Amino acid sequence: MGYIQNMQWKHARWFLLGCVPLFFFLRGIHLLLTGGGWIATTHQLFHWILLFLEISLAAFATGGCFYIWYKETYDLENKILRRNIFIKAVAITIIVTFIIHFIRVGFWLHNSVL
Repeated sequence: MGYIQNMQWKHARWFLLGCVPLFFFLRGIHLLLTGGGWIATTHQLFHWILLFLEISLAAFATGGCFYIWYKETYDLENKILRRNIFIKAVAITIIVTFIIHFIRVGFWLHNSVL
């Protein structure tokens, strides 16, 4: 019974992890469509580069998470969970997306307080 619950958690983990960069992706697209928010008032190329980098990394991480979730769903019947470089790349991309987002939020807080 514990083995089945462990397999179900591993299966659901990639779906849940895919929702986090999906939020960053959608928020970044929203910022682009509305003119950048506070980024438009700073006129700095660095902030726009961070936004585009966050959007592209979040898109890769979201697609990768849902792809892994689909493949693990497909391979769940065979009880083969593949660990390869793609899974590690997706995990690292999620972490880097968090870091870039926190840097952008830090700049936003700095510009809104001062």
